[in-house]
Amino acid sequence: MNIIAFCGIDCTQCDTYRATLANDDSMRRETASRWSKDFGFDLSFMDINCSGCHGDVHFRLCDGCPFKICCEKRAISNCGECDRYPCETLDRFLRTLPGARSRLDKVHREHFKNSEEQVRYEGFAGTAIILFLENIFLLV
Repeated sequence: MNIIAFCGIDCTQCDTYRATLANDDSMRRETASRWSKDFGFDLSFMDINCSGCHGDVHFRLCDGCPFKICCEKRAISNCGECDRYPCETLDRFLRTLPGARSRLDKVHREHFKNSEEQVRYEGFAGTAIILFLENIFLLV
């Protein structure tokens, strides 16, 4: 089962989420050590706690997450449900996370299926905007 974060990350694949779910201090220590080394963070094993961004316990580096703030303001469960998807901030964030982008693209297509909302697709010679009008696709 996937738990999709506001930004499209699959929480079930996150070491912080998995260590919290398993209540595994050795996994917390390993994750804190690896992320401190790999990303230059100053993390202790006590920082490695998260029940997902829809849960009650959040990873401290996610405090003030712009995607969480925006989604909660719009009353949507993730960025893929937004009529402005993908915004510039999210687009930059997703450049190194193709799996998250793919999940949000799928959510967006499903959420705006058969509507007149704009959906952006990468391809052709740049970005094409496709309007869904009674199952007829018009390239603008």
